[in-house]
Amino acid sequence: MLKLNLLIVLVILSITVQAQEARDFKYGHYYTTNGQKLDGFLYVPSSLNSIVYRRDNETEKQIIALDKIQSVVLSGGRDSLVVKTENNKPNKLYLGSLAALTPATKFFRKFNISTTAGSGSVSMSAAPTMHASGGRPIFSNTNSFSNSGGKTSIDETFMYEEGNTTYELTKKNYIDILSKAFSDNQVLTKQFQSKYLGFDDLAMIFQKYNENKNTNSK
Repeated sequence: MLKLNLLIVLVILSITVQAQEARDFKYGHYYTTNGQKLDGFLYVPSSLNSIVYRRDNETEKQIIALDKIQSVVLSGGRDSLVVKTENNKPNKLYLGSLAALTPATKFFRKFNISTTAGSGSVSMSAAPTMHASGGRPIFSNTNSFSNSGGKTSIDETFMYEEGNTTYELTKKNYIDILSKAFSDNQVLTKQFQSKYLGFDDLAMIFQKYNENKNTNSK
């Protein structure tokens, strides 16, 4: 199964404890738009429109808007999120994760979090399952979980990069865009061109592309 993205993990943590206690912050760093690297403890609110930063436990928390951020890096540099624009509109910013890097373009995951009313305490039976992998927890893929009277849903939207911005992959354009992008994987291309893999299988399509790319690079 696809593992849950770092961003979703952070959102789950933010919903679990709204008070933003010290244990909710994760060590890492972020880059400002002018390239400055700032180390410290980071937290992503469920609104996804900013990050909360503190240099250490003694300093005050700062809310950093996305227009001041280039990227966010956690877990010793293995997990990263980048700030991208949508439809070339400077006011439409989002934190995205790289879905695939092809010879023609880059694809990103954009997330939308919706939560119904609830107490905010996550029940372990409904929360994503954790598996140990090299001492590091990995969350299995999920679309929603309950939180004592409420429910949180996490939707993925796949975006493609063109020029200095990104656009949404839709049912109307995905075959054309992926056909051009996946020139190095004709087997997979034929699968979505024939509708054997459809629009609802985009996550699987990107997973298959990355797995094949990793296999061929060994």
